[in-house]
Amino acid sequence: MEESAASQGEKKVVAVVGCGLVGALNACFFAKRGFQVEVFETREDIRKAKVVRGRSINLALSHRGRQALKHVGMEQKIVSKGIPMHARMIHSLSGKQSPIPYGRKSQYILSVDRTDLNKELLTEADTYPNTNLNFDHKLQDWSAETGLMTFGRPDGSQTEVQADLIVGCDGAFSAVRKQFLRHSRFNYSQTYIPHGYMELTMPAQNGEFAMKPNYLHIWPRNTFMMIALPNLGRNMGYLQIVF
Repeated sequence: MEESAASQGEKKVVAVVGCGLVGALNACFFAKRGFQVEVFETREDIRKAKVVRGRSINLALSHRGRQALKHVGMEQKIVSKGIPMHARMIHSLSGKQSPIPYGRKSQYILSVDRTDLNKELLTEADTYPNTNLNFDHKLQDWSAETGLMTFGRPDGSQTEVQADLIVGCDGAFSAVRKQFLRHSRFNYSQTYIPHGYMELTMPAQNGEFAMKPNYLHIWPRNTFMMIALPNLGRNMGYLQIVF
């Protein structure tokens, strides 16, 4: 599919499985090129959900990420909501704080709300008339030979969709990858690290950040580490901590 759909006689159908950050961004790119884009997501629409499952830790957005957003016309909108982080702030055992700049004085990366970014990308994808967002669609089966896909619905029914290209953006436990495993001579390996993952929040104090906000704070401790990113949350400003 090297040519855009606009240069072909009929629109090719691109099925994007998973509408997280990667899936939503891919949907925008394919839609912009004129393909008929069908996006499928197991979960409900996060723009309407009361509770959004998954990681909430902010995203550190660098030049590469900004360039991707720029190509779909989203860079300035997202950047305006981000918090500049000019350096890593290393916290030693003694309590000493040592900044390590990301680049020159004017250079920085951005702390961006992950869920908000996902919602904005979905809304952008939704603006294309050649894009359909299909929520509550769980991929159950697909054929690499025919492009036929079968999705399960919450009510127990099934939906079949034909696609010219299937793009798997459905994360670590990918249903798209799972089907590849049924093919002979398809190599696959998976290795788990021994570490866990936990998120904490450090609420704002008197409407201000509890720590210096323009840094990505890091507490390196040999076999594990803790990091904290600034976030413009409902408490006016707080740090999210992961270790």
